[in-house]
Amino acid sequence: MVVFRVLGWLLLAIAVAAVVHDGLAWWAEGSFHLLGFGDLWSHLDARSLADTKSVVQRHLSAALWNWIVRPILMVPVLPAVLIVGLVCLWLGEQGGRQREPGFFIGSRPPRRRRSRGLS
Repeated sequence: MVVFRVLGWLLLAIAVAAVVHDGLAWWAEGSFHLLGFGDLWSHLDARSLADTKSVVQRHLSAALWNWIVRPILMVPVLPAVLIVGLVCLWLGEQGGRQREPGFFIGSRPPRRRRSRGLS
């Protein structure tokens, strides 16, 4: 379940980066819009996005690009990554072993006191 927790924290870090990007764009442009997956991919590597589009349209189907891939690329990054990250963290906490509580998991349960003296 460590994989889910690591993936969850990574996705939450991406969500924080998306918040910063959207906030800075809002401050610079004066209008608020959420960054989509297609815009994010375009910022990271525009050529691979264009190559993927041409490969999907040429070798698979233009309808696949228009009806499935393009709507997925229009989904806003922030809510999608935030929800998936929180679900991954929740799945990571659903392990079968007993965990010792800490900073991220919660407070420590109260200790049992041994009775001293006559009872």
